Amino acid sequence: MNKKYFIDNIGNIIKLRPNPILKKQGKPIKESVNEWTIIDFKDKKIVILQHNHSDYRLEMEATYVRKHEPPDMIVLRGLVILEEEGKYSFTPFTEGLAEEQSLDQLVDDPSGRTSHSLYKALKPHEGKDVSIRFPKGSDGTVYGDEEAILKEVTPHFVKLFKPATTIDFGRILGKYIEKPPSSGPPFELPGPLTIPEVRKSVALDFLKLEEDEEKKRLRLVMDYSHWNPDL
Repeated sequence: MNKKYFIDNIGNIIKLRPNPILKKQGKPIKESVNEWTIIDFKDKKIVILQHNHSDYRLEMEATYVRKHEPPDMIVLRGLVILEEEGKYSFTPFTEGLAEEQSLDQLVDDPSGRTSHSLYKALKPHEGKDVSIRFPKGSDGTVYGDEEAILKEVTPHFVKLFKPATTIDFGRILGKYIEKPPSSGPPFELPGPLTIPEVRKSVALDFLKLEEDEEKKRLRLVMDYSHWNPDL
């Protein structure tokens, strides 16, 4: 893997593939806690990762990193096993476990087996328009539907793109206003409002699929926080 990636991304948060295994339970860690910060790239040979939810700190040779999969995943050439008291071990894969299909089998649901079927279902819609629906929020808030382009589909995430749009409120309101008021302060119609483009990457384990029967296309269902994380 390109060593420049680690030099340029010190301090950034990434996810590991396959998900590290908890030795005591014999199961992969949950996707929600599979978050690691790139702390250092020592001597341009050793990658140091700090787990964001515990004291585990991994040090591994860069040669054991197979590739970077945007936006935030690093695929390893082996399996990290998390032991007790912050200790860990690393088992390199044999040649028989070098293929991506084998890696999928070592990741916990929903990002492993489920994402593989989601990937197959989503891939034919790559580059096409999709509808997006947001379930009611935990506080009862109801969000309106969105439309976007399914720009890219990978085995672990999708990229969504919504182009910028301009709404000419003055033109719309002008249809209902015959003439300016004869008295009072000057009245000006509002100018056009431009809504900026939206680009989002969403992990497959946060998506559900439906059919938008009205518009005859695929509908993605996700929590609104993945579309607008500021709310």
